[in-house]
Amino acid sequence: MKCQDRSRTYIAGFLAGPILATAVTLTPLAVHAQAVEGVYLGQDRSVLERWAPAKNASTSAGYTTVTVWPRSGVSLEVTYSASNGTIVALEAKAAEASSKAGANFGDFKFGRTSLRDIRSKFGTSGVLYPNVCPATATSSGAVEILNYYDVQGTDFVAKFVTTVGSSELAQLNTKYGNLLYANMPSYALLSGVGIYQREYLEKTQGSPSVRDAGYEPIKWVQGELAPSNLPTISLDRIKPSQLPVFRIYNGPNNYPDFSGRDQRFSNFRIRIADGMTDGPKFAGEYSVIQFGCGTGCSVAYLGNNRTGEVFDVPVGGEDNMYLNLKFQLDSRLLVAQWADNDPGKCFVDFFSFDDGAWTELMRREVGAADACFKSVAENLR
Repeated sequence: MKCQDRSRTYIAGFLAGPILATAVTLTPLAVHAQAVEGVYLGQDRSVLERWAPAKNASTSAGYTTVTVWPRSGVSLEVTYSASNGTIVALEAKAAEASSKAGANFGDFKFGRTSLRDIRSKFGTSGVLYPNVCPATATSSGAVEILNYYDVQGTDFVAKFVTTVGSSELAQLNTKYGNLLYANMPSYALLSGVGIYQREYLEKTQGSPSVRDAGYEPIKWVQGELAPSNLPTISLDRIKPSQLPVFRIYNGPNNYPDFSGRDQRFSNFRIRIADGMTDGPKFAGEYSVIQFGCGTGCSVAYLGNNRTGEVFDVPVGGEDNMYLNLKFQLDSRLLVAQWADNDPGKCFVDFFSFDDGAWTELMRREVGAADACFKSVAENLR
């Protein structure tokens, strides 16, 4: 896509001083040093499941882009490899023009930090990519300005998007006339912050051929959403909605193959089959089957009502007495309360069930063993 004429006019102001067509060589990738909304490049797309189901999915050239809403006033656009799910690009955007939310970088704020502030902090206007216009008109009549900077010591590239609204443009045109673009940096306010794997960016936008005079890679300074500043998970913060499912099975019940695939569960075939009769109650397509094995002792299994597969539940038996399980159909979260009689303690475990595998998210001691005679809700107050 070619830049519009007025965008070309802006380039002169975008790169003040000599233009150098040279490449930038950086040191190897830094591990997990950069995050946007608590998500890192290189992570698997499954990390997005902490939020409501992603929307606006589109796939192009082997990459899928989706949007999630991690907090009020901010959306997160995530691009990942369609073949292996590895995240290659992240961009947080102000969902509202008036948003003054933190922008994931230092003390930058959406709708408050200006392009002049960005240039002042970094000393230059960054690099240009051949397939990207540095300034483009939007459908609403606003102008978006893009500034890219290599991130020091990594194979990442940061992008800062600033926007001038249509009404502000009209006022600037009246006030400055032909000097409109020269004065725009003070009025262009931050509307997006992104970070990209360089390989992905160059594959889609070409290799950078132009950089500003005096250009140097920037240091990625974590903002108010840096991982070290994220709240520590506590009992009342793990909610079923944080581990949603993306479909609910409504078809006929399919029972286990106790003579083949599920043979090791055949001693409990009647209990398991009976427990699946009423259809799924957990994680979209599973029945939770729990039955006693003595005084205060019980065991539990999952039955997949869609495939008939049976899975162990990671707690139960004499090591996990007075077992109390909490779960719901639209979530992959299983909460298990149980007592260990040896130390005489009661514990609450939080598990996620993903593609047949359990992940223990957290375990918390909630009192002496007799605390397990209380409900889970009472112990989580």
